[in-house]
Amino acid sequence: MERLIRLALRPTLPQTSGELRLDGLEGEVEVLRDRWGVPQIFAGNERDLFFAQGYVHAQDRLFQMEIQRRTGMGRLAELLGEDVLEFDLLFRTLNLPGIAHAAVDRASREILEILHSYTAGINAYLKTGPLPPELRLLRHEPEPWAPPDVAAWSLVMAWGLSTNWYSEMLRSPGAAVPESRSSWSGPQTVPGGGSNNWAVAPSRSASDSALLASDPHLRLGIPGFWYELGLYAGRYRVVGATLPGAPGVLIGHNREIAWGVTAALTDVQDLYIERFHPDDPVLYSFRGEWRKAEVRQEEVKVRGRREPVSHRVRTTVHGPVITDVTGGGEELALRWATPEPDRMLESVLALNRAGSWREFLHALRHWSVPGQNFVYADRRGNIGYALAGPVPKRSGHLGDRPVPGSGGRCEWEGYVPFDRLPKVLNPGSGHVSSANNPPYPGNHPDYIPGEYDPGYRARRIRRLLEGTDRHTLESFRRMQADLYSEPAHRLAGMLARIEPAEDVPPALMRELESWDGHLTAGSRAGAVAGLALQRLIHRAGSGLAARPVRLIDPAVRNLLLARTAPQALRELKERPDANEALRELLSDTVSELRQRLGADPGRWRWGALHRADFPHTLGVVKPLGSLLNRTGYPVGGDAFTLWQAASVPEGDHYAVTTAPTYRQLIDTGDWENSRSLVVPGQSGNVASPHYDDALPFWLTARYRPMVFERRMAELATRERLVLKPGERATPPLSAPASRDPSG
Repeated sequence: MERLIRLALRPTLPQTSGELRLDGLEGEVEVLRDRWGVPQIFAGNERDLFFAQGYVHAQDRLFQMEIQRRTGMGRLAELLGEDVLEFDLLFRTLNLPGIAHAAVDRASREILEILHSYTAGINAYLKTGPLPPELRLLRHEPEPWAPPDVAAWSLVMAWGLSTNWYSEMLRSPGAAVPESRSSWSGPQTVPGGGSNNWAVAPSRSASDSALLASDPHLRLGIPGFWYELGLYAGRYRVVGATLPGAPGVLIGHNREIAWGVTAALTDVQDLYIERFHPDDPVLYSFRGEWRKAEVRQEEVKVRGRREPVSHRVRTTVHGPVITDVTGGGEELALRWATPEPDRMLESVLALNRAGSWREFLHALRHWSVPGQNFVYADRRGNIGYALAGPVPKRSGHLGDRPVPGSGGRCEWEGYVPFDRLPKVLNPGSGHVSSANNPPYPGNHPDYIPGEYDPGYRARRIRRLLEGTDRHTLESFRRMQADLYSEPAHRLAGMLARIEPAEDVPPALMRELESWDGHLTAGSRAGAVAGLALQRLIHRAGSGLAARPVRLIDPAVRNLLLARTAPQALRELKERPDANEALRELLSDTVSELRQRLGADPGRWRWGALHRADFPHTLGVVKPLGSLLNRTGYPVGGDAFTLWQAASVPEGDHYAVTTAPTYRQLIDTGDWENSRSLVVPGQSGNVASPHYDDALPFWLTARYRPMVFERRMAELATRERLVLKPGERATPPLSAPASRDPSG
């Protein structure tokens, strides 16, 4: 049936071979696609290059891009209705539409021209290409794109990777945090997650060249976050992972350098407890006087409602009162190191052009929120690490919990200068790495607070890097596929030493004792240890788990919960009744395994309990779920393995929500030897073979060639599309901006 539906939807697929004439192009552009649907774009000038990137993005990911820009502009409920209203209210409260428009207003002429070229390419597709099935189903004709739409999506990404406000709210004793009014977990746009990256110097490489690996871990969904392509024109010869809805390449390599990123998770948010006047909710106290909060009224249209929803936003000197939308017992204002999408794009494009460590660092000076750990390698054999992004300098507090706002004693005093942020070039160890852990050790004088990972993955990377004298891309591949879970292994050892209850099979105890800590999908000991660890963490963090905050994705909450693992294991080991507590934990774990997987221990496997799901935004609609979603893939790992597979309980299994969404392995001595993979596929159209064709490779940690430059592109070409200028001239720089719902 699914095959028949796909055939019926073929008219919704874009044209990917032959010739097309498009208004707005200055010259011919060639788009060469390989067997995976990955395009390499060759243009005569940079303006046409970014025009074509916008066109190609729209060909394969238009529905995703429409969801993303509406999320950033606080207009998602216009399309999807009541279930997503709270997200619109949140992003209107944060004033993401206003920030996006302001970023475009101050952008340099070069950045503005690129934004106009890119959005002109999207609009050319809107005029000439078929709409994807989802937009047809919703009977929605997208509005033309404009530069603020591009900026809006980068703001949502920044928000999704900045979770400190949530942690602070949970640490506030007076913050009552009610359940969300909606059962919707959010559109498949808010990222969350972690990542790995590392590089080795030629002295540690079998090829005598610097090698680099990068695999960002984000929320799983279909289509995925990433879209791979190559860009070739003018100053650009670059390939790698891009974000549909934005120009340039975010992770990848050019002719001279390669780079990968992990979320830095530095603390760029603070909550302030504001004291409002008892008789006037607009007046708040600050430094001994009553000040008037800035007030604006947001009108949010909702599909299915005749009248828009009116929402009042109050903003103090510290920022918007976020509890007006999230709920809570105290009135909390959010200060956030406001993202600057124009500077971010400037930085990305400078990275794409950089040819040396010096130019690489110069590009990172412009980096905005979200902060990132960059790992670097170049053709000359240099490797390096650098932290990029704003780091607030705080006075009177550490930024780990809400502080009083009225006294004015807990303010920010600017940001740590880029030159003082951690960075290292060619360390004596011959390797650099990061995995959402605290910034790279080095001689940096400033304390950098953050919501960091416990460090299990970071330690594992260092051990594996140091355990091999000469690395290859194959040893890097094995590292990215590594399923060793340090906390699960520790817990298994503790469980194996106790006298179990009668309901625990003796053979299980022997397996726990001999288990090597690798959470493979087929492991029975892994099923016991992995599930026991989940139970332990949720029990230790019961306050966090039981106090859901509106508009926080369950996957993000679960990753925050996982950070309590070291403390949970330590406290369990140090308890006076540790043996009894372990016996109870093991008994409860075995009971849950019986309940979920049956009475026969021979059927207990980690992968039978722990499965990867790739949900579609519209997949919550039952008739569409079986067509659009891809679910139920048995996988190993957990939140602490290099192949990260953080999960949340869902029905009869634990659904993996956060995992590698893009992988790259790069040999700077031979670009054609490099490998990569976007999951679940390049296309967002269910009728395309590239909708999910990468899943079998992802599940077995395999890759495909990372095509680069003309020679390799020609050899790999399966489809050739030539874009030619139409009759209309190139659109003027002063193209109309998108509608700003904030007025």
